[in-house]
Amino acid sequence: MTGTGAPAIAVCIPTYNQAQFVARAVESALHQTGYPQVDVFVSDDASSDDTPAVMAELCARDPRVHYHRHARNLGIAENASWVLSQPAADVVVRLDSDDLLLPDYVRVLYDRLMAYPAAGYAHSAVQVIDQDGAVQSVSHMFRPREYVDADTALRESLKGYKTVANILMFRAEALRRANYYHGRPNFAEDYDLSVRLADLGYGNVFVNGVLAQYRVWGDAQGTRHHRKAEHLRGLTHLFHRSFVAAFLRRGWNLRDVHGAQTRVAVRFATSIFMPWITDDERAELVPMLYALDGGVRVRLRVFLLRLGLGRVFAMVAHWDALMRRTAKRILVLVKSSGRGGGAA
Repeated sequence: MTGTGAPAIAVCIPTYNQAQFVARAVESALHQTGYPQVDVFVSDDASSDDTPAVMAELCARDPRVHYHRHARNLGIAENASWVLSQPAADVVVRLDSDDLLLPDYVRVLYDRLMAYPAAGYAHSAVQVIDQDGAVQSVSHMFRPREYVDADTALRESLKGYKTVANILMFRAEALRRANYYHGRPNFAEDYDLSVRLADLGYGNVFVNGVLAQYRVWGDAQGTRHHRKAEHLRGLTHLFHRSFVAAFLRRGWNLRDVHGAQTRVAVRFATSIFMPWITDDERAELVPMLYALDGGVRVRLRVFLLRLGLGRVFAMVAHWDALMRRTAKRILVLVKSSGRGGGAA
């Protein structure tokens, strides 16, 4: 649906100290093919940089841009919840302020979301860009079907957060029923929301076309270790509460949840023993890891890591991830070739 009869769409952008990126994010949302009704809501989590000045200029230039600056920092989850709850639109997009929508994002995803009434959100493949905006790679997700139902999505979520990037188009009703990210720890709030939406009966739609750009940037080690504690709290909440509640409601065996929980904890243990994590930070993080899973496998991994095997485990994890990415790309190519052959 395009042109003057297009529905109102709201793009919601939570931001904090990203004045160097936020203008481009807003512009990418405003310039959607055939969708002049796109409104943009930016929620500034008490930034200390030039974000207010940047946003004042954008608001003066285009009445579709709405800006609010919080007097105090709410944190990622609450700031995102606040901005997603502001529009009156039936469909809202979450776009982080360092990411970008490509021009066909709204047109394509809205069409696919509307094609599946039980879908709570839609997402797509993305280009991965660096701090300067240069394209580094394309991230796909191999999935045999465009749409997966709620129960399938819930089971598949045990293997991880099943999106290639957190740039999602939601039915506003689904977010309201899930109560957004309220009360959820930061840095696992998106994964947690996807589980709760599946628990509420919402499936999701994935379009393998590249419709957005996801920026990857950070410190020299590729990690922000001060966030690990909050990440662990989020994962503990996710597995001990969200997954357990969803599985119990369905009468499913919790063994699968516990197995996935252990696998996540074992992987996380290695990151705690990277060289840039200090002894004091590690002393805080290990008990939190055991709160997620204090079983034999996790404690054995920590014991071996204390013996200095962190680099070995990190190398194995790197090669495992590389093989998985390679296999996924091959499957995506095979699937795309099959479609092409069928069309011919």
